[in-house]
Amino acid sequence: MDIMDLASKGIIKITKNYGKKIAKDHTAPAIEDAEPVVISGAQFNVGFSRDEINPDTSTDKTYWIAGHGSGHKMEGQKTPVYASAVWIDCGGSEGVLWIGADIVGFTGVEVNKVRSMLADFAKETGCKCINISSTHSHSGIDTVGYWGKPNLVSIPSDGKDPQYIDMLMNTMVKVAKEAYANRKAGKLYAGNKELEESLSGRRSPKKKPFKKVTRIRFAPADGSNETWIVNFPAHPNSLGGSNRMLSAEYPYYLREKIMADCGANVLFGIGAIGAVDAPEFDGKQGFEEIKAQGETIADAAMAIDNEVELNPEIKFVQQKFYYPISNNVLTLLAMRKTFNADVYPCEIGEMGLALKSEMTYMNIGGKKLVTFPGEMFQQTVYGGYDSAEESSTGAGPEINPTPISEIAGDPDLLVFGVTNDMTGYVVPPNDFVLHKTQPYLNKAYDRFNRDHYHETNSMGIESQKILADTFTKLVEKIG
Repeated sequence: MDIMDLASKGIIKITKNYGKKIAKDHTAPAIEDAEPVVISGAQFNVGFSRDEINPDTSTDKTYWIAGHGSGHKMEGQKTPVYASAVWIDCGGSEGVLWIGADIVGFTGVEVNKVRSMLADFAKETGCKCINISSTHSHSGIDTVGYWGKPNLVSIPSDGKDPQYIDMLMNTMVKVAKEAYANRKAGKLYAGNKELEESLSGRRSPKKKPFKKVTRIRFAPADGSNETWIVNFPAHPNSLGGSNRMLSAEYPYYLREKIMADCGANVLFGIGAIGAVDAPEFDGKQGFEEIKAQGETIADAAMAIDNEVELNPEIKFVQQKFYYPISNNVLTLLAMRKTFNADVYPCEIGEMGLALKSEMTYMNIGGKKLVTFPGEMFQQTVYGGYDSAEESSTGAGPEINPTPISEIAGDPDLLVFGVTNDMTGYVVPPNDFVLHKTQPYLNKAYDRFNRDHYHETNSMGIESQKILADTFTKLVEKIG
């Protein structure tokens, strides 16, 4: 037995004992079923704002780059990074707010802190829903915690910088208030277009990935600059593990291209990105490649020609739920306060613990969208599960939950990942494989010798069922 086997056994013992202690000392309060909210009126009002969230580089302070392993010190900055906000209402005294930021993610603890900072604003404006999405750039600053300097068995230290987090939150509050102040009357449209370029589906290479660029477009009645919410299902991670420069990756170039060509403001969000990467371009590497990615996706967004006008009505239900934890390494990080987490006893999952997380299901004038806290594998949303012959485990698709889009009855269901929380990958059960002696500590290889890194950053095999069951209840409420 090597040192990593011993470390894994020790981590499992420590974290299971922690779960028992939590069960002994705490209870999990019942979570009430959220009631649907309906906002309607004669016309849409939309406002936009954005501001930079660049770090202070005038000192010797260390910032850690998030993604592709821990312990990567930031050595400079290649592109600006931003926080953006979009306010939407239907001409009345109530509306919704969407905040997006060029960060790897926020836990529910940070999300709720921002909401508390906006509590008075929400009361004054009639804001009924606040969603906070991350572009999930793997070249962003660590805003979660587990990309700091690692120890001998690869357990990272907290990589967050408190001053940067404070600045980030204050900027989110600032752009939220400005978006409301900037609202104008106009019309809202939705459409999509499939990207012609290939995406990289690293886990099931034979599967055709969902690669539609989706655009929700606001056209002000006064003819001023439009506001777009653009969504695309691919990781912003092409700079790779050797990069030490802060960047928003392809979303930055996507937004700049649309602004330059159309004059439109853009809030960008990721879709179902589990194991899916942006296009690769022959002869281009590094920043040349992410620029090509962003501009290519922007071109597709600008070429959308199947738009439908949305009715001025917003229906949504925002539901909290307990998310069981089987990942002993993430549990250890929570115990060490490496990242912020409120845990509760739970009968499901290996650790006997759960996070309180949330999802929002929304219908904006006929366009259905849902937020998820994690990185959904596309099969979990749009179907296309591996057969028993193809699957990593030899199990058939019958052990997997119904895909999310089928539950919604909408093959083009719009998904915003890493929104209102960050909880890792959501892998179909028949493709879920763990290392036999180092579960969640090191990646496994399946019977086809395929890499199963993603499970190490998942909550566990139960994740998809929990999300599907919760989503089913929300669909029953608003259709």
